[in-house]
Amino acid sequence: MTEQENNLEQKKALIAAWSDHSRMWKDNTWVYPVISRRAGGLSVGVNLNPDHKCSFACAYCQSGPQEGHPSVPIDIDGVERELRQFLAFYESGEFNKCEFFGHVPEDKKVLKDLCLSGDGESTIVKEFPEICRRMRKIQTEYENAANSSDADAGSVVAGLRNFKLRLITNASRLGNEKVEEALQYLLESDGEIWAKLDAGTEEWYKRMNRSAVKFSTILDNLQKVIKRYPICIQTMLCSLQGDQPTDIEIEQYIKNLELVYGANPKNFVEVQLYTVIRQTTLPDVLPLPKEFLQAVAEKITAKLPVKVRIF
Repeated sequence: MTEQENNLEQKKALIAAWSDHSRMWKDNTWVYPVISRRAGGLSVGVNLNPDHKCSFACAYCQSGPQEGHPSVPIDIDGVERELRQFLAFYESGEFNKCEFFGHVPEDKKVLKDLCLSGDGESTIVKEFPEICRRMRKIQTEYENAANSSDADAGSVVAGLRNFKLRLITNASRLGNEKVEEALQYLLESDGEIWAKLDAGTEEWYKRMNRSAVKFSTILDNLQKVIKRYPICIQTMLCSLQGDQPTDIEIEQYIKNLELVYGANPKNFVEVQLYTVIRQTTLPDVLPLPKEFLQAVAEKITAKLPVKVRIF
């Protein structure tokens, strides 16, 4: 294979990996790998909602409807076991040989995080605090091993020392006492919260996120949690059954960003703007052109001194 052909093969593999964030991995129930554009490499997902239970029912969700899925009790030991098994598999170098991920460029297969994400909202699960504690325990073990005098600086273990712990959340439970307790574990070592904020108004929020949770609760939770922990704001911009966010909607959205930023500018990491790239729950939920996202980004940075990334 020529270098040009190899580069083309890698590009195709990377696009396929970005587009396919399947929760299925071997015989696992809880843990799955994805190549994440936003994380910048390999993200190991922890799916605490294989039964699709969620406090939102987003129009653009790739996981599909919540109905029709049997309840799945959380096996805390099983989650930890699958995490350890995957990290050992990654450490062995065998992950790089996997058929689906094999042709993805090496720099995109570097482990970036263990991320609570998946088919629903992780924070609604009562086992969430203990899962966070165990994830932090695993992270600490790798940090200690990599920084010990016995660790070879070129070893895979040393290469694992910098992975983060992250939570992707719709922010509906960030004000909960037990969730805040759990975040202490998750964010102890440079961890992050990636929280959704998809709307400026209650009307668009109801159409996009379709939740019984009040929009004001989401905004209150974001302002409360950013006082203690770093937050990235994730925003989906899409056409929803023929409609797209209006200028007034975007203006109010930026005002909401200002509220969150104003609660603690030092913990406001960035805004991530993205659009639809996978199949959605509702029909006629379509991507918006990159120019639309760029225009929104320019409006944000005109009002706030924050980093904005477009995906």
